[in-house]
Amino acid sequence: VAEWFDTKWSDIKSESSIICKDGIRRPDRVMIDGERVVVVDYKFGTEQSPKHIAQVKEYMSLIKSMGYATIEGYVWYIRLEEIVKI
Repeated sequence: VAEWFDTKWSDIKSESSIICKDGIRRPDRVMIDGERVVVVDYKFGTEQSPKHIAQVKEYMSLIKSMGYATIEGYVWYIRLEEIVKI
């Protein structure tokens, strides 16, 4: 997680809109360094859900369609102190 807050990232987007054919999506944090992109969605509840995984997968797919080659995705359950890699 420390890497996500490092100054090495060339671009960091927080809740920036991605416009797609059926609406707008807003990932919590997107970090870009060249062709590498890391997407993190924060969850503050106390339960994990497959919907959260699907949400990040959708973000990753949208970013891939923008031409980025290497995309990582994570759901960070803050209260549970758990990070799920997609």
